[in-house]
Amino acid sequence: MLKTEELERFVEDYGDRAYGFAYGLCGSEPEARELTQEAFVKIFERADQYDETRSLETWFLTVLKNVFRDSLRRWDRRGKVALDAPIGDDGMTVADALGDAREEALLDRLERQEDAARLHQALATLPPLGRAIIALIDMEGLGYEEAAEALDLPLGTVRSRINRARETLRRRLLEMEGKP
Repeated sequence: MLKTEELERFVEDYGDRAYGFAYGLCGSEPEARELTQEAFVKIFERADQYDETRSLETWFLTVLKNVFRDSLRRWDRRGKVALDAPIGDDGMTVADALGDAREEALLDRLERQEDAARLHQALATLPPLGRAIIALIDMEGLGYEEAAEALDLPLGTVRSRINRARETLRRRLLEMEGKP
């Protein structure tokens, strides 16, 4: 069983990477924070269920993936953007951007954010497993074996699905740019 001190250290050391994985899954800053927090709470609640033969990181990623899957069952978030949704690290919201679009620096920032938004929009069109595999391997830098363990899939499945997901993502991005 994990000790509270070990878990606290893990949360402190791994918080940013966990958020990055959650953001890769859902594409929403507030939702990624919520998913990450919920997953950390779950590992504290289930510390007695931890199998010490597995890495703590892999176990946590499995819990986080399951929290995300549960959230998909509870909410349908497609196509909704709140005006108070943050679009930058500086606290700027969609409503703020709409009101101040004449500033040149803001336009540059919005263009970069538009590119990121286009990527996340294309990612959102992938099946949840494709998004999870891309988030783990391409965004979080996990190896195929670690991703397979975190997702509880055979290694061969991860290898084929990552290629399929990358190709689908590439096609969707090209379609969004109007290229065949």
